[in-house]
Amino acid sequence: MTTNNPWIQPFTLVARNVVIAAGVIAILALVLGTALHEVFASLDVDEEMTQALAGILVGVLPVALFVTVGITLRQEAKRNVWRATAIAVAATTVVLIVVQWGQQTFNNDGTDSSMRPSLQFTAEQTDAGILVIALEAGGAAEQGGLLVGDVITAIRRDAVTLADLDKRVAEAADDTPFRLRLIRDGEETQLTVRTALVEADAQDIDVVGIATVWGIAVVASLIGLFGPAALTPYILLALSLSPLVLGYLWLIIATFSSRTEGLVPVAADGSLGGLTLSNWDFLSGEGVAGGSIWTYTMNSLVIAVSMTVVSLLLCSMAGYALSRMEFHGRRFFLSMTLILHGFPGVTLLIPIYLVLLNLGRIPLLGDFIGYNTLGGIALIMVGLELPFGAWLMKGFFDNVSWDMERSALIDGATRWRTFWQIILPQIRPGMMALGIFAFLGGWNAYLIPAIFSIGTKAANLPVYIRQLTGEVNPVNWNQVAAVGIFQMIPILLLFIFAQEYLLNIYSGGTKGNS
Repeated sequence: MTTNNPWIQPFTLVARNVVIAAGVIAILALVLGTALHEVFASLDVDEEMTQALAGILVGVLPVALFVTVGITLRQEAKRNVWRATAIAVAATTVVLIVVQWGQQTFNNDGTDSSMRPSLQFTAEQTDAGILVIALEAGGAAEQGGLLVGDVITAIRRDAVTLADLDKRVAEAADDTPFRLRLIRDGEETQLTVRTALVEADAQDIDVVGIATVWGIAVVASLIGLFGPAALTPYILLALSLSPLVLGYLWLIIATFSSRTEGLVPVAADGSLGGLTLSNWDFLSGEGVAGGSIWTYTMNSLVIAVSMTVVSLLLCSMAGYALSRMEFHGRRFFLSMTLILHGFPGVTLLIPIYLVLLNLGRIPLLGDFIGYNTLGGIALIMVGLELPFGAWLMKGFFDNVSWDMERSALIDGATRWRTFWQIILPQIRPGMMALGIFAFLGGWNAYLIPAIFSIGTKAANLPVYIRQLTGEVNPVNWNQVAAVGIFQMIPILLLFIFAQEYLLNIYSGGTKGNS
C-alpha cells in the first residue's frame, strides 16, 4: 500500500539511501580492516595501510550519511524548500542518534560504565611530587602499603605528575599494577599498588558538546541539500585521492627537511623547523651510492630514449602490416605476440643472459650490445615491449578509414608515402601513448638494469635509489625522497607537454578526422 503523504515518502527515501550508504562503507571498512588484513598477516606481510584505510572509512561514515540525507532531498527541495529543510534536519537528528548509539555499542569493551579504576587515595601536587593526604580505609592504596605523607615522584623510573597519574589510572584496567617510586621520611622507596574498580562519579551532560556535534551534522546535511550538485563528483574524487595527495605532500616536505613527524618538519631537538637543502647534495655530482648521479641519469635517459624511438619505429610498422596486409601466418603471428606479451619476462633472465654474452662476442658491435652495456639493456627492454606495442598500434590503425588510404593510392602515392604522410598523422595520439609507455618503461626499469649491469657503467636511477636503501648502510629516507622527486621531473614534464595528445587518444580517425 502506497501513501501520498509529502512527509512520509521523503523520510522513506532518506532511510533507504542512508542504509545503503552505511552498508557499502561498512562492508568496505570490514573488508579492508579484517579480510585483507588477515590475508596479509597470513602471508607474513607487516602492513598497516589496510587498517588505516578502514579507520578513515569509519571516520568519514557519519559525515557521508549526513551528506546523503541532504543529497536525497534535492528533488523534494524543488517542490518545497522549507519542507525539505525540515525533513533534512529531522532525519539528520535521527541519524546522529543512531550513529552515537552505534559508536557507544561497538566501543563498549564489556566493562561496566558505572565503574572506574582507582588507586583509592587523595593527593595534591607539590614541588617535591605528589603528596598523599588521605587514604580510603581498606582501599587499594592502603593494601599496597601507601601512607599519608608519602610523596610520589615517579612510576618506575619515569617522573610523574598528579595529572599524569590520574590519566594513567583512568586508562588502566582492573587490577593493573603501578610500581610507585616515593619518598618516605626522607628516604626513597618503592611499592606496588594495584587498581580497583570503584563507582564512577555522576557526569554532567555536555550540552555545548552535543549542540556542537548536532550543528556540524546539520550543516553537512544542508551542504548536501543546497550545495552545487556539479561539485559532488569533484568532492568525491578529491576525497578518494586525498591519501595519494598527502603522500606526495610528504614527499615534497621530506626532501627539504632533516626529519619529519608526519607532515611536520622537525629539528634535531624536536621543535618545528629543521629545513635544509643537504638532501639535494647529490646534484653536485658527489658519489653518494658509488658514483655520480648524473652518470645514472644519463644511463636512464639513453635506455628510455632508445626504447621509445625503436619501439615507435618497429611497432608502428608492425601494427600497420598486421592491420592492413594479408599474408601467410598473420593469425599465428598475432596469437604469438599476444602470448609473448603475457609471458613473464622474469622467466627469461637466464636465456637473455646467455644471449647477451654471445652478442658481446660479435666484432665491433659486441662492445655496444653485449652484457653490461646500455645497448644490450635497451635491446632487452625493446624486445619485451614489442608485443604490447604491436597490438596497441594495430588497434589504432584498425580505426583509420580505408577510404583515406585508397584515395592516396589511387592518386599515385606509394605504400610507404601513404603510411608515412597519410596514415601516421591520423594516429598521433596512439603513437604518443605508446611513446610515453615506452619511455616510462625504460626510465623506471629496475630488474633488467640491475641484473645485466655491473657497477655504474649501465646502471640507471632506480638502481641508484636501491643502493641508497641497502641493508648494510643506514638509510637517509629524506635523501631517498629527494632522489625520487628528481627521478619524477622528466616524467612530469613529459605528461605536461603530451597531455593534449593523450586526452584526444580516442578522437582520431574513425571517419578520416585528425
